[in-house]
Amino acid sequence: MSKELVKERVIKYLMEDLLVPQDMIDTNVPLAEFEEGAEGILDIVVNVKDKEDYYAPVMIVQCMDEDIALEGEVIQKQVDFLEDVDNITMAGRLVLTNGEAMMYADWTGEEYNTEASLPNYEVMVKEFFEMEAVVLEHEQEHQHDHECGCGHDHSHEEGHECGCGSDCGCNHKK
Repeated sequence: MSKELVKERVIKYLMEDLLVPQDMIDTNVPLAEFEEGAEGILDIVVNVKDKEDYYAPVMIVQCMDEDIALEGEVIQKQVDFLEDVDNITMAGRLVLTNGEAMMYADWTGEEYNTEASLPNYEVMVKEFFEMEAVVLEHEQEHQHDHECGCGHDHSHEEGHECGCGSDCGCNHKK
């Protein structure tokens, strides 16, 4: 089975078994869309719309020809590529498949070998927003000072030297 047929089969699986809406699946996405200058093409990207209506990737699927076994040096090269992809996209879920076998890893560090382990789309969305809430909470609890890295000058905020009450809008607690 060619790589294109594997992709078609995976898309069908995503829609029918994992209940991913068709409009949340992108194919042949240049990695440069996520980071300028990054090289490579992502075969399948499963997205979620965040609270600001931006598409955020929650799963990346790379497909290979059926006759390429998921082992050895070839597979290691693909795994290395997917690790780089995850560092760039922050998708958190990676799948490598040749149509017959698959390898799956997610942000928890778990690695699975069966498609039964893949969460359905509803779970992916739920986990995405739970993680977003954790990140937002962490950012809000972060105590800012002049060198917090958010790009704002906090030297004139309420509670600082002059007490002028200026607000930079980075959602931190004063």
